[in-house]
Amino acid sequence: MTAEHKHVRRPVVAALRKLKAFAVENGHIYPGTPDVAYVGGWIELKELDKFPVRPTTPVRVRHFTPEQRAWHVAWEYHGGVSWVLLKVGKYDWLLFRGTVAADILGNVVRSELESAAVLVMESGLDREKLFRCLQTTKT
Repeated sequence: MTAEHKHVRRPVVAALRKLKAFAVENGHIYPGTPDVAYVGGWIELKELDKFPVRPTTPVRVRHFTPEQRAWHVAWEYHGGVSWVLLKVGKYDWLLFRGTVAADILGNVVRSELESAAVLVMESGLDREKLFRCLQTTKT
């Protein structure tokens, strides 16, 4: 587990304990594989220090690689469920379907990101909301 993801991964895995979530570290074996697996799907975790100051500036996510984007598209194309969970600053969390994130993440402004998100949590990670969203969402 990388140091940068430690404080993001742990609360997500803990929130999804009932769904048997666990951290995954095999990017060298299969490039693009997400950070967390759970019964029902996969979650890629991304983190930014803050949103851009200007509302017209796209929200850049530098470490969302072409391999990760392709992984989400292929996984969902074949019937799987995948997500990208973006943490911004201390309190904002946005959850996207994997294919939606593959298409827009890094290319649109904050308001468009928030509109495209399946779940927006502005007061920190709401474990119960995240659990319910992932538990009830299928392909």
